[in-house]
Amino acid sequence: MLKCALTFSIIISFMLGSALSGFLLNGGSLKLGRHYDTLLFIEGLLLLASAYLLYSSFVYGIVLASAACGLQNALATNYSGAVVRTTHLTGIFTDLGLMMGRALKGDAVDGRKFMVFLLITLGFLCGGVIGFMLFELFSVATLVVPAVMCFILSITYRLYRLRNTV
Repeated sequence: MLKCALTFSIIISFMLGSALSGFLLNGGSLKLGRHYDTLLFIEGLLLLASAYLLYSSFVYGIVLASAACGLQNALATNYSGAVVRTTHLTGIFTDLGLMMGRALKGDAVDGRKFMVFLLITLGFLCGGVIGFMLFELFSVATLVVPAVMCFILSITYRLYRLRNTV
């Protein structure tokens, strides 16, 4: 029963993270002035809290990590203006395969979309390898690394936004 509740909690928290992005962002493309900094900061907090709970052997820290994944996934989908998922690759591999098939047929391929998908794939794979290596060294404290990256991106965007809205 506990495993069922945990699984359900993980799914619901992912959706709630996505809902938070949907609530704070309007529109479907990158635009100065939107709450990217707020969402990145919240994502960092969720990851830090998750690391703390997991380090303290509280398995429900996974729920907070799932919320951070949902938030990130919806954030990337929203600012890219396309259906792009950063937490899984099956759709991207499908789209890349379709593009390759069309290119073999002689049809035009959207080079920008191809590059975005390629960069996401490389980032996902490199992040997975680096995450695995860090986890081998630091266990759940590894979640501090993406949390800090979220905080840095949040602060950088906030400063950028303040300088360019004057």
